[in-house]
Amino acid sequence: MIRSSSEESDRDGASSEMRSRIRYHPLKSRSKAFVLTSAVFSNTFIRKYGIFSVILCLGLGYLFYTRVLYQQYIYQTLPLYQKSIRLRLGHSENYSDQVDQWKPIGDPSDRLQIYSAYFDPRLEIVHNFRVTEGTLPFGTVRIFSILPLKVRRREIYCHFRYANNRTVWHRADQVDAIHENFGMEFSASYVVCKLVGNKHQVDIELPAEVGLTYDQDLSAMQPTSFVGIHYPSRHQDFLLRTPPRRKLAICVGPAHHNYSNAARIVEFVEYWQLLGAERFYFYNKSVTAEVDRVMSYYRERNVVEVLQWNLEGYEFEKDLRYEGIFAALNDCLYRATLVGDFHYTALVDFDEFLLPLRVIVPKNNDTTAAVAEEETLVQYLDRQGRFDVHSFNFEAVFFYGFYEEDFSKLPPGWANNTYLYTQFRTMRTKKPLMHHNRSKYVAVGRNVIEAGNHFVWRAMRDTNEYRVPETEGLLFHYRDLCIGYGCETYVEDTSARRFGNEIQHSVDNVCQQLFPETGGVCPLGDD
Repeated sequence: MIRSSSEESDRDGASSEMRSRIRYHPLKSRSKAFVLTSAVFSNTFIRKYGIFSVILCLGLGYLFYTRVLYQQYIYQTLPLYQKSIRLRLGHSENYSDQVDQWKPIGDPSDRLQIYSAYFDPRLEIVHNFRVTEGTLPFGTVRIFSILPLKVRRREIYCHFRYANNRTVWHRADQVDAIHENFGMEFSASYVVCKLVGNKHQVDIELPAEVGLTYDQDLSAMQPTSFVGIHYPSRHQDFLLRTPPRRKLAICVGPAHHNYSNAARIVEFVEYWQLLGAERFYFYNKSVTAEVDRVMSYYRERNVVEVLQWNLEGYEFEKDLRYEGIFAALNDCLYRATLVGDFHYTALVDFDEFLLPLRVIVPKNNDTTAAVAEEETLVQYLDRQGRFDVHSFNFEAVFFYGFYEEDFSKLPPGWANNTYLYTQFRTMRTKKPLMHHNRSKYVAVGRNVIEAGNHFVWRAMRDTNEYRVPETEGLLFHYRDLCIGYGCETYVEDTSARRFGNEIQHSVDNVCQQLFPETGGVCPLGDD
């Protein structure tokens, strides 16, 4: 297309007129901070992941708050508040001496039950619980119960009853199913409710009993059962401000199905005493008259505390795990730690012993004349223990009943009870199982929150499990039948014979007193 010269001149004139109307402004100078901010927020990656970055920063800030700033509240404010108050029961009765038993929560047909309650002054437990303005927490009450697995915290209420029958109630601060419930309908559970006081209040009365309600209808909230709250036996120190006075307690789960092996219980108690145990806690659901005679003998000598375990109404291993054992284990841990004032608590069965292995111990502090001596379990724990350990976990080996037994060390002539598991079963599985697989442990009670069967589930922050090497100690488990853990390979191990004739003498002496009609022989029963 051919354009005329007149058209081109008209176009050039219009462009010149337009250029004359445009005004150009000089660029303003920008500060370095503005340029940097613009560059950062204009970046594609930052725009794309901006929300994630903000959440990450908030999370790091929260961790800083809980780990640094909030420590002042836990380790300064609350201890100072505890020191400034005086705690007292309403009258002189010691509620720790009350007999615990399972009681219904509400309608018995609902199969909710309550067993025991413990005052726990450890401030690390309460630091996440909300308090109203003008109050501070000084402790909690932990209640052991059987509740539906899927219970909601907002449906559980704690009712505290004081010596003058005054009742105060509020919603539970924590409701949790104890682990290892296998997803069954009911679970051993614990309910935690805080106790608070006014900031300006010096003298605080403690509740005597507590009950639970499980009902969404607030108008129907009247507990059907109360249990006594167990407090530390030393009334002058409810807050556990001094170290434990006693060393080692032993917890054994419920004896059931008419347990009949009286000889095993005698050997168990006498052997554990040689290892350093001072106190035993047994839970009796169903035993024979002979076993009851043994338990009564030790109870009268203040060696054993026997708790009645009247837990009924469940199809075990379908509705509820194994006789409610996890409620018993945790109840026992708190009973031994907070009431019994024990530093260590071993959670084992009647056929289990935790043995430290032989070490070289100098006699009379003379290192040049070192002699091999047997170390008790308490001595081992004290030697290995540290402030940041919550438990000592022992690997398991099994002494099965079908292995060949060794009676060559049988005391000639005088021994009445000739079948002691620790003395005549000397063949065991060769390879110990890994930690947490059928293992057992000794808990440092004040550092543990929730106990399991084979290891600790919850413990105080910044504490750890000490996994005992197999060269230092083992769990000796005396079973009759193989449970599928390396039964084919076995070795000889005579470590349990460390006490020689001492254990034989002590067992014979007890059995002679208990069963003179059988010539001093304790019944082996059907187990």
